Amino acid sequence: MSMPLLTQSLSIPKGEFHLTSIKRWFDGLEASGDSLETMSRDDVKEYHRLTLKHLLHYVWENNSFYRDRLQSAGFEPDQPFGLEDYPTIPFLTKDDLRERYKDILTKQKLAHICKSTGTTGTKPSYIGHTMDELYSYYFAPKYPTLMEKVKNQVVANALPYEMSSSALTFHHEFQHLLHCTILPIGKGGAYSEPEIALQFMKDWEAEILVTTPSYAIVLYEHAKALGMDVKEDFTINHIFLTGEGTSHYFRKRIETIWGCKSTILFGSLEAMLIGLECEVQDGFHLADGHLYIEIVDQETLEPLEAGQQGEIVVTTLLREGMPLVRFRTGDIGFIDESGCDCGVNLPKLFLRGRNIEQIIIETGEYSPFHLENILMQVDGVGNWYRFIVKEKQLKVEVEPLDETVDRELLSEQISSSLEFHINTYCDVQVVDKVHRNAGKMKRVWLED
Repeated sequence: MSMPLLTQSLSIPKGEFHLTSIKRWFDGLEASGDSLETMSRDDVKEYHRLTLKHLLHYVWENNSFYRDRLQSAGFEPDQPFGLEDYPTIPFLTKDDLRERYKDILTKQKLAHICKSTGTTGTKPSYIGHTMDELYSYYFAPKYPTLMEKVKNQVVANALPYEMSSSALTFHHEFQHLLHCTILPIGKGGAYSEPEIALQFMKDWEAEILVTTPSYAIVLYEHAKALGMDVKEDFTINHIFLTGEGTSHYFRKRIETIWGCKSTILFGSLEAMLIGLECEVQDGFHLADGHLYIEIVDQETLEPLEAGQQGEIVVTTLLREGMPLVRFRTGDIGFIDESGCDCGVNLPKLFLRGRNIEQIIIETGEYSPFHLENILMQVDGVGNWYRFIVKEKQLKVEVEPLDETVDRELLSEQISSSLEFHINTYCDVQVVDKVHRNAGKMKRVWLED
């Protein structure tokens, strides 16, 4: 179905709040049987140009922090605006969010506020949302092909509800947009220990599991200890993985254990959902209705073209309370606009790790997910491991898959495989139990 030019179909009457107009336009798009998934890239770029223009007007009028930054960049509200002008706008950094989170408020009345997990040891970040965002604007852009498999199903939401945005984000999405029954399993804690969560899932015949990669393993191991077979005793037909990165082969292990396919969702506290995997399982289709994504050079911070790898920069398009303008995520990746076999026309984002989580050793800099992929291809490797870096030397601790594994042979095989790929010897220790940190899985440990 062809789309009319957005300049004709997306109009924002003078005096009307721009997000109200955008919501009405998306409603019309859905009524016509179309969606962002099938729109031409030219139309999506025009949507981005118009929404960015109105976003900048909005923050100019409602926030002195942003207005000062726009003025320093020479931005004038009434001047013509194109996407080529956008890179002149200053970046918003994680330090800005940690130190000046109240300064970026453009609307004081927030419905709820979420806190970062604080796994990096720095000050927390806070992100607030208005009621209209949570129940109206965020639901406006729909991605029917990418999310249709979830509709009307029973969803076990095994993500953290405490302070985090992760569980609540998907709770609202599945419940209000996809008409699912939600089981608020949570991720550990006084009322959501794995044994209790598993019984909850079993009693109510959960069909979808939403959790982190590491907690999918935790639930499996607890089920096994209780004498349960997750393939036979449960009714899970699909798993959504989010909240932590994962390699291809670790994901395949989760699918083998649970006996079903999985989809990885990429997002963050600050930006919420950024990208959605399709059935091809190769990259994340960008949530282009919610966000404007740029890739910039890590050193020069200049914009990069599609296919070039750099830092991911996010602007939120549908926020009125704490909008983010050119937020530097610290995540590394590149965008592919060549199309996808699934038929969805949204570009795909490919992740290559995070600035702060890279493993730096004598022979170079490596993503922990690249090394995880190598580990998971060695027969006999268990579900838990950690990389320990000291003086640019890498040590690996790993659990064996079971008691039949020859530990000495496994250590040699892992060391040989890693040396082949990263060109240096690694000390590999096969241990009874790898140290687990509380909360989000920590793969890389630095020793003084």
